[in-house]
Amino acid sequence: MGHVTLTRMAKLEPYNQWLAERFAHAVGSRVLEVGAGFGNMTRHLLPRELIVASDLDPVALEYLRSVFREEASVRVASYRFPLAPKELEEVRASRFDTVVCLNVLEHIEQDTTTLSDLFAALAPGGRLILIVPALARLYGTLDEHLHHFRRYEKVELEKKIRDAGFVLEDCHFVNRPGIVGWYVNGKILRRRVLPRGQLAAFKLLMPMLKREEKNPPPTGMSLLAIARKPS
Repeated sequence: MGHVTLTRMAKLEPYNQWLAERFAHAVGSRVLEVGAGFGNMTRHLLPRELIVASDLDPVALEYLRSVFREEASVRVASYRFPLAPKELEEVRASRFDTVVCLNVLEHIEQDTTTLSDLFAALAPGGRLILIVPALARLYGTLDEHLHHFRRYEKVELEKKIRDAGFVLEDCHFVNRPGIVGWYVNGKILRRRVLPRGQLAAFKLLMPMLKREEKNPPPTGMSLLAIARKPS
């Protein structure tokens, strides 16, 4: 299910670009991307001094190495969170000023420990950019088959970020239009994956997403958080 979803999401380039623009101002020069998948967001992080694209899936790792083989600044790695002591030491040595973790934390049962590891991975003053699925009431078959442990409430996410030691700079909902489709497919129709046709039709909702730029919605399918490690 994960491969199918990532492949289909790669075709939603306008949405991927729009999402990248929402946090571009917070991205530094040395970036660790946790859960890079098939590089749908990695390409939007270029150019940088260093990008370490990490994933656990052997198919994704092979794909990343192939696609970015000509990019000298991109390194492919495989870090499993929470990190083992040796991995944590290796990550710290890279002195990352940014960790990008998009739609990954919900896949990790020990999310609070992972947030602490992400805090430790950053150099002082570095930033965490985090996107997670929002609204527990939306949890359905789509989440189950994507191996999500949870969907997050805003207050819950903010507390977990602060408890890990971060200074929370921003946390708001994104993608209000996606709520209806996720609810219908995951709670009513109980599908395992979003239909290809529906994902294609999602492009038609881009004007509605554009309006979110000036007026963040009171609710949404995801939460975007930006947090800083104190200097």
